[in-house]
Amino acid sequence: YEGRRPMDFSKMSNGTKITLIGGIVLFISSFLPWYGAFGFSINGWDSQFWAVFGILLGVAGAVVLALKVFGVFTAAVGPFKAEQIALMLGALGTIFLLLRLITETSNMKFGLFVGILSAAAVTFGAYTAMGEAGLDMPDMDDFKSFGGGDCSPPPPPPSEFAKPTEGVRGLRAPQ
Repeated sequence: YEGRRPMDFSKMSNGTKITLIGGIVLFISSFLPWYGAFGFSINGWDSQFWAVFGILLGVAGAVVLALKVFGVFTAAVGPFKAEQIALMLGALGTIFLLLRLITETSNMKFGLFVGILSAAAVTFGAYTAMGEAGLDMPDMDDFKSFGGGDCSPPPPPPSEFAKPTEGVRGLRAPQ
């Protein structure tokens, strides 16, 4: 480990700290009981698609910022910086966990609520980190750089196919 300095957490922005703590708590909460009855319980990983995908997205949002903070890798996708990517991943993770809450409301346990709150913390932290970095909220114009935004409509069909001509049953083959 020659040449590596220890991480100075005092230089880390508050938004980044909130995001990283939220991601750690979300990961830990995924192993807590989310649903249960009659002495049996299941954790977030056994709570079907909405929960699993929400956990993965929320933790991925925290990991994107962690990689940047620890100097391993700086994520940038098109016009989006790491803080904006973390915001989008955290928000999607929170939405998926809320969908899990809405789709199954019986026999809920505390782990589900800890997971939703920690995913929301990832989102809030990324939003705060984004503001601290001087970045704007992503808007629809930012997505145009991926293609499809300025596409012209397809050309009209050739005129000989556009109008029916005389003949039996409407159309005749072009000559």
